[in-house]
Order: sequence, then C-alpha cells, then structure tokens
Amino acid sequence: MLRPIFMQTEYIFVYGTLRRACTTGAHQTYLANAEFVGSANVRGSLYRVSYYPALVLDDSADWVLGEVYRLSSNEQLQRLDAYEECTYPSQPDQEYQRKQITVITNKGTSLMAWIYSYQHPIAGLEKISSGDFLNP
Repeated sequence: MLRPIFMQTEYIFVYGTLRRACTTGAHQTYLANAEFVGSANVRGSLYRVSYYPALVLDDSADWVLGEVYRLSSNEQLQRLDAYEECTYPSQPDQEYQRKQITVITNKGTSLMAWIYSYQHPIAGLEKISSGDFLNP
C-alpha cells in the first residue's frame, strides 16, 4: 500500500476533543508534538454526537471555532486518522472523512488545512449553535 507523501508543511484544523482545552486527553496524546498556529474558523454547522462533535461543512452556514496545528510528520497524521477511525480517502460507512479546506486564522490569514468532516446523517443530533464545542 502506498503511503501519502508528507508535505513540508501540513496543517490540521481541530474543533472538538483534539482542542487544547478539552479534557478527554486526546490533544496530549495526538497533538503533543504539533506546533500550535492559532485559533481559526471554518464555515459549517456543529452538532453533538456524544462526548464529541460533528462538523458539517457548509459555505453558507455560520462559523465554527477551532484551532490550527502544524503537524510534525506523516505518522502523526496517520495516528489522527486512527483516532478519528477514518482512512484516507474515506469510505462511505465511516463517520468522518478527512479533506483539505481553507481555514481563516484569528489573524485573518487563510491557509489550507486538513479537517475531519462528518459524513453521516445529522437527523436527531443537537446543533451547537455557538459553533464552539467547548462553549456551547
């Protein structure tokens, strides 16, 4: 199986349990060696699935708050895929798909970052209207 080539600078946008202030411990486990770039936003809607959120990307929706990190290696990205139970490219039965989108940092700059977007139906899920999983 061919592994994707890790580019010099790969970014990831996280909006839920991988954020620094989340108490699940996922940040310390999966992003400990990643460099914090800053807070950022994407257009979409956020839903509560369980102890974790689901982001549905939508250019006409509100803003969802998250954080951007510069990843340290391809292995780190692969560990994140395992945490999200997602292959790249994703399969239709997986809860999330990893894709690259443009995110807007808190400094107003845009950059391409990986993101895990939800690909299951949202019927019955509670919408997090604040767009911030940690401050609903």
